[in-house]
Amino acid sequence: MPDISVPWGPGELEIALPSHWTVRQEVRPDLRDAPDDWRDYLARALNQGVGEMSLTRLLAARRGGRVLLLVEDVTRDSPLSEILPVVLREVRHAGVADEQIEVVFANGMHPPMTDAQADAKLGEDCRGIARRSNRYDDPAAHLTLGRAGGVDIRVDRGVADADLRIIISAVSPHLQAGFGGGYKMIFPGCSHLETIRALHRLGLRGRARQLVGTDVETNAMRQAIDAAGTMLDERHGTTYAVQYLLDGRNLPASVAAGEVIPTHRMMAKQCAAACGLVVEQPGDVLIANAHPRDFDLWQSFKCIANTRWAARPNGAIICLARCEGGLHGMKVPKFWPLSPQWTRRLVRGLGPDALGSLVTRLLPGLAGDAAFFVRMAMQTIQRNPIFMVSPTLSDLAAPFPGLSIFPGVDEAIAAAERHLGSGPQRVVVFPSGGTTFPVPPRRGSQNA
Repeated sequence: MPDISVPWGPGELEIALPSHWTVRQEVRPDLRDAPDDWRDYLARALNQGVGEMSLTRLLAARRGGRVLLLVEDVTRDSPLSEILPVVLREVRHAGVADEQIEVVFANGMHPPMTDAQADAKLGEDCRGIARRSNRYDDPAAHLTLGRAGGVDIRVDRGVADADLRIIISAVSPHLQAGFGGGYKMIFPGCSHLETIRALHRLGLRGRARQLVGTDVETNAMRQAIDAAGTMLDERHGTTYAVQYLLDGRNLPASVAAGEVIPTHRMMAKQCAAACGLVVEQPGDVLIANAHPRDFDLWQSFKCIANTRWAARPNGAIICLARCEGGLHGMKVPKFWPLSPQWTRRLVRGLGPDALGSLVTRLLPGLAGDAAFFVRMAMQTIQRNPIFMVSPTLSDLAAPFPGLSIFPGVDEAIAAAERHLGSGPQRVVVFPSGGTTFPVPPRRGSQNA
């Protein structure tokens, strides 16, 4: 039988496929490895300044001000403990004392970072520097900037009042905003719960379509994010971005720094070229590995939203999700009366919006992230059944409407065969589905 191998934690997961399944395409990112001297490239980028914005000049003008470092949380794999010393060297060299610096984790609605997680993520160079997570559920901790894209923008007060905000993040494909990074670290990363929910709803309006990999001209969520960032900088302070693409070892393969929007656009174009890959023909079976966004259920599900357009309508999606963080604070229903098959029948009969609304009304205790997850899942299973492989989630025995969760790959393959029948099946594989996405050979075919 043919075998495939995908990243799985520190090692590889070997998968044996049925003899009548044929791997037609294995889609991997086309990123060069980071050079050994990537830290030197980063140091030079800090003072070359995309958009004529030099970190040295910004710091010199704000020696007495508050400097914020906006960084990713535990759900992302950026090597912050190696990146931050390069940035902090510039900040301290400019005469900014550690007491003027604060680290804010742009965790959005994710649970706050524990002290142990923060220590591991930030490294020794940040010892003694104040750090905290976004308090998304505390109205008093946020202020209103105005409206952008029809959304009321409420942002963390400390972020809004900082004299210099330094965004430090990877740019990678995003299921709704086209690409992550840029001002998205603040909106929704450092925003109030209602703003976070409203921004995410921009990606769920109307008919389901591929948003991952789209540019700002066609992406309502990114337009609102960038408009909110512009409002923030007009109100007070300046935002500076340090952006990079990560290679297979999670090291910066390409780096840019400077003015937020042009820096983000530059890195998004590079990301599109490296991570958006042409799928010649949709598969009967799509095997999507959530690596490297496989920390918890929500992060892992994004690989399905990223890659689902590489499966034909009603084709089987097998998602491989390590989920070492389990549900990571997501509240799920303790009981769901319908099997995944019957849930999918209802979705296809009533429509994803109607059933998503029904689920959230019947289960009012769902947290904001879970309610959003339900709507996204309903849109997905309307088109394709999902067979998720996750030993951790299987052990938790936590049902989620419409998802079939299995402890091993063999069980998921058997379920997919029952759905598809015993005939020959074309297989498309995304070993790094968390950071890659399909590009159709002809525009328009992704909405089939």
